[in-house]
Amino acid sequence: VRSVETIRYTLKNHDRCNPELAVFPDFRPVLSDADKTAIYTQYQRGSGISQLTRQYARSRSAIVRIINEQRAAAIMLLPLDFIHNELFAGIKDSVEQEILGELPEAIIPPRKVRAPSGLPTYLASLYDVQLLTREQEYHLFRQMNYLKFKARVLRDGLNASDPAVGVMDEIDSLYQRVVDVKNRIVQANLRLVVSIAKRHMKSSDDFFSLVSDGNMSLFRAVEKFDYSRGNKFSTYASWAIMKNFARSIPDEFKHKDRFRTTGEELFMAHEDSRSDHFAAEIAQKTREKQINRILHRLDQREQQIIIRRFGLDHKQEPLTLKEVGAEMGVTKERIRQLEARALSKLREAASFEKIEVPD
Repeated sequence: VRSVETIRYTLKNHDRCNPELAVFPDFRPVLSDADKTAIYTQYQRGSGISQLTRQYARSRSAIVRIINEQRAAAIMLLPLDFIHNELFAGIKDSVEQEILGELPEAIIPPRKVRAPSGLPTYLASLYDVQLLTREQEYHLFRQMNYLKFKARVLRDGLNASDPAVGVMDEIDSLYQRVVDVKNRIVQANLRLVVSIAKRHMKSSDDFFSLVSDGNMSLFRAVEKFDYSRGNKFSTYASWAIMKNFARSIPDEFKHKDRFRTTGEELFMAHEDSRSDHFAAEIAQKTREKQINRILHRLDQREQQIIIRRFGLDHKQEPLTLKEVGAEMGVTKERIRQLEARALSKLREAASFEKIEVPD
């Protein structure tokens, strides 16, 4: 006759070797974090609760609890940082309906821009996407940030150890709407990346790499843009994209003339085809005055470096660090240091003049 301990050992060994046929599922070791993650991943990929209970030798309620806890953990990691607006707190139903409503129709649709020659089909197709009007742009940015605000409020009240499924459903629904709105903004501005990248590179390989890089800058710019200040997103995004290009493009790279970026493009981005010519001219003169004011905050040498590097005098194309260094009789690295200091001053001055630039 076998002893009790022998029988216990035999059963445990059986359950360990055959978890799906375990006599006593509780004999299974405590589930690790990796196990719980795997359960949630399998569930997301279509595995049923019954299948998971058999595979992990756990009760249905235990599997459901693990799935909900893992889902809550994933929700806690959602990027829900938003641009705060005082209107969001205690908002009236009528205002909320307006914010979450359909995109307003353009009174005067933006003119259609022809795609530059030589672009692959999938890049040329970006020019078929209609640009947003100022009003539409404002509507989408406000909507995106308000959706994040609502999701954030719900998440802050979520009990991670015993999360309410209904609340998580609502958070996920709100976040999906955030993603949809963000993608709509990005799609309407992807041609901006192509336009800027085309002026920077000469080889197709470098060009496509730069477009990919610029797209990431565009995504970050959408997240950080403060729509309430009344600035154009295209200008803000252009600063962000070209700032990133300035870091990533080797200084020694020789640009072809048709791919050069002028100083005017650097500081004022590209023409806003949404406004009429008179308004555009006034805005252009205003921006030029702002730039002249902030340039005068630099000393003479710093001004010379910035003007040469970005072609702000309109007399010649932008020069590389090496070319500016040769002109001024100092090393390329010294020019890099002086340029960094000058750009830091310009950023502070732009902030003082309320010219929004990316961080």
